[in-house]
Amino acid sequence: MRHFGRANMWLVPASLGLATLAVVLLRWPRGPLWAALLLVVAWVWAVRYVLASRREARFLTESVIQLKDTVDRWASGDLLARVYLDQDDPLDSLAHGMNRVAEVLMERTRDLEQDKKQLEAILTSMANGIMILNHGLTITLVNRAALSMFRIQEPSVTGRHLLEVLRDVKIDDAVHRVTREGGSETVYWSPPDNESVVVEVTIGAIPEPLGGLGAVMVSRDVSLQSQLDRMRQDFVANVSHELQTPLTIIRGFTETLLEEDIDDESRERFTRLIHEEASRMSRLVDDLLTLSRMEHHSLPFVVEGVDLTVLMDSVIARMLPRAEAQGLLLVNRMPASLPLVSGDPDRLQEVFLNLVQNAVQYTPSGGTVTISAEEDVHQDRIGVSVEDTGIGIPAADLPRIFERFYRVDKARSRASGGTGLGLAIVKHIIELHHGRIDVSSVVGQGTRFQVWLPIYHEPGGSEP
Repeated sequence: MRHFGRANMWLVPASLGLATLAVVLLRWPRGPLWAALLLVVAWVWAVRYVLASRREARFLTESVIQLKDTVDRWASGDLLARVYLDQDDPLDSLAHGMNRVAEVLMERTRDLEQDKKQLEAILTSMANGIMILNHGLTITLVNRAALSMFRIQEPSVTGRHLLEVLRDVKIDDAVHRVTREGGSETVYWSPPDNESVVVEVTIGAIPEPLGGLGAVMVSRDVSLQSQLDRMRQDFVANVSHELQTPLTIIRGFTETLLEEDIDDESRERFTRLIHEEASRMSRLVDDLLTLSRMEHHSLPFVVEGVDLTVLMDSVIARMLPRAEAQGLLLVNRMPASLPLVSGDPDRLQEVFLNLVQNAVQYTPSGGTVTISAEEDVHQDRIGVSVEDTGIGIPAADLPRIFERFYRVDKARSRASGGTGLGLAIVKHIIELHHGRIDVSSVVGQGTRFQVWLPIYHEPGGSEP
């Protein structure tokens, strides 16, 4: 137990009192003896007071050093450090107060760390890119999605200037305007080497604690949406064009039949042309309705085991006269025995009839169209290939051949009476069968379509 000077404060006045009394006793006959005794006692008490004061000063110094060391540990991040002093220490109440402050700081720090982890988890899992800039346009925070969208290879760009990381003048100008004037702006960004990728960047102002405005950039990949908008615009334009052509022909011939006196032979020829164009329009509308019904899953669809060898024999029999008329060789290399595939036989016949018809149409006289099949045991699928030695498809057109109304050879497609929807219907039917279609082509050498379909298993039966 520490005994400090405040407990011995009475020694000072007591010593002074004894000294005064000793001076008074000197006047008495036996006073010098008592005065000497009193002075000795006063001196002892004075020495005791001095020693107690020194001891208190030493203890106070040790307490202050302990307090300082604890504060230093807190400043370095060690909030577990505590101050423990003797209960008689005059700084003990201060130590208790500091310990309570440390506990509050630890609780607040835990809350902040939890909030930080939650924020990091949210930012990491977000599909949208987030980038926060201070008033000087230095990056203070960026998530993984933003790094991916903007093709940023560096793992950490925090602390770097925006223009140093993202060299885009439009975004830089928009950020400058937002940090000067406030509000928000939206710009679109595409990498220089791939304009099909479109990123929508919304830039908003955020106030900074020390004044001024920073900015937050929220980016999202709208490539698919842009592609769909373009496809929708192309679709509307193509449908309008496809309908306008036969309607113009029909209107012209009907006006001629109504307003002019023509011979029977011309009348018959005009009527036949009107019928052909009307039939073409009917095929176009039928194909559009088929696509719409497939997209809305309202097309009749029967799943059963389909023998591809028998089905392809039927397709080849239907296309053989046309192939021979064009001087083509139609080769059937289908295996004699294949596992059944799961699907609708009528829809699958439509798929392969379309593919073989296209192969015949785009193969010059003297060429070959080959139909073959293979089994993928590991994937539990059958792949049917339709390969020709025709004109081929340019690499730039391959990604778009399954779009509606997209034609590689537009003049030749229309001349054959095609609607431009055949391959789009083919792809939808294959997707309904949970299959896949692959295409490869070399201009001037030919094209190969390969359709993969799942092998059929009896309901309730065990798979091989």
